[in-house]
Amino acid sequence: MKFTLWEIGSYLVIIGFWAFFLKVIKRNVTGDILVGAIMGFFLEFSTEPVADYHFKITIYKDLPLIIPFAWGMMFALTTYLSEKLYSRLFHKTSVLLHDKRILILDLLIGLCVGFPLETVGTHAGVWNYNATAIGWTLGTIPLFQMPWETLISYALIMLIGPTFVRYWQAAFEGRI
Repeated sequence: MKFTLWEIGSYLVIIGFWAFFLKVIKRNVTGDILVGAIMGFFLEFSTEPVADYHFKITIYKDLPLIIPFAWGMMFALTTYLSEKLYSRLFHKTSVLLHDKRILILDLLIGLCVGFPLETVGTHAGVWNYNATAIGWTLGTIPLFQMPWETLISYALIMLIGPTFVRYWQAAFEGRI
């Protein structure tokens, strides 16, 4: 029953996130979430042995349908917050093409968004890592009790995911 509530809650959070951005922030993040979900599906499909999930609605082995959309939400939020911080720090109205500073902001914001969500999901038991099967040996991060490899993976993912979303989001919203 616990995981059923987590699963239902996860869908509601993503729908609520989308509606909040649409109604309150006045930003359509449909494309962001869809493109981020594509990236999320790639990540989860390619790393399927890393974790065992405990949700009912799955799309491949034990990979829940909601997880790629959770990645989409994380990438959408990271992209939005990175762009807002970029505008504030560098006094620009939009991200300049090929400005590498956005990568650092994506990495920092992405870690602040994704790693806490990963930590909550892990400690709630929504998934379990197969750390011994994949050879994670760097130990755990004090206070968080999370594998160092998780933090490193998030840092590397956030160097590419938000850029992918930023590039393709408009196409998935019919703006180009």
